[in-house]
Amino acid sequence: MEHRRQNRRSRGRMAVLCVALLAQMVGAQDLAQQRLSKPRNQSSQRYEINQTYDGMAFRKDNNVWVYTKEFADLFGMPARYIEDVQGVVAAAFRIEDRSYQECGFGGREDACRKVEDCLIDLYIDESKTPLPWATEIKSQWVPLGSSMGWLRPFDPKERPHGVLAIEPTPGIIRNEVLHGQLIPFADPVSKREAIFITNFNVSESSGWSMSGAMALLGYTRDFYRHLSVVSLQFGCSSFTRRTVDIKLDAKKQVFDDPVARFNHVELPEGFVQRIKDLQKQNSDRNAAFYRSLFAPPLGTKGTTPDAKP
Repeated sequence: MEHRRQNRRSRGRMAVLCVALLAQMVGAQDLAQQRLSKPRNQSSQRYEINQTYDGMAFRKDNNVWVYTKEFADLFGMPARYIEDVQGVVAAAFRIEDRSYQECGFGGREDACRKVEDCLIDLYIDESKTPLPWATEIKSQWVPLGSSMGWLRPFDPKERPHGVLAIEPTPGIIRNEVLHGQLIPFADPVSKREAIFITNFNVSESSGWSMSGAMALLGYTRDFYRHLSVVSLQFGCSSFTRRTVDIKLDAKKQVFDDPVARFNHVELPEGFVQRIKDLQKQNSDRNAAFYRSLFAPPLGTKGTTPDAKP
């Protein structure tokens, strides 16, 4: 009799446990269904909502930004990066890793480091500051990660500007020094190619003085509501300027006086400082790699030889 009572109690406990487990499963299914039916932050058209963590993996923006209030309102950007930027309505700076590495440092084949590009995207409202277009092609981008970049023409005379270079529109005259792969801009009168130049490597005590040209890596015309985008190679070297200018000038050679002048962009101090901060982090990482190539002085502790950036 006692044995039967114990069996009944055991079966009762098992039944209660099964009911509890079933309830948990139903609850988990309901929760999963709620998650599936609830729109994720990543589906939002508002940038600030889209970049807010909602409990699941998401693609985090790797750019540092500056923009006007109108641009922030249009895309739902955070107000803290609104500054008095001139010549563009927004700019985005980032550091990208190339798909390959540089190797052979310190006399070792296996001593490799990442190759970085410091890039800046300029968002230009062409209803206010039009660009001097010299092509009907709406969008072109240099294939930086393509296998084509490893190939060279057998006879350089066949492709003197490289295998990735796109021929300009008939009648447009290339800059005589730059081997630009894209030539979307030119002076409509002289037909001379227009190039982007900057003063970011020149001290502010020197006034406005050009430090060099910026490679054009891509563009999209009429991206959205009169906005066109150009992507430029900014350069990863450190600099001291508080503000940076970028100009679009038509020139025969890089350091010649301009044949014609077009867009002028002024990047404000807050944005420039955020660029410097990001470059400093990258520079510290690279410095640790270079130190790792050599044995530390006797009596000190250094980075291990196998450290990689």
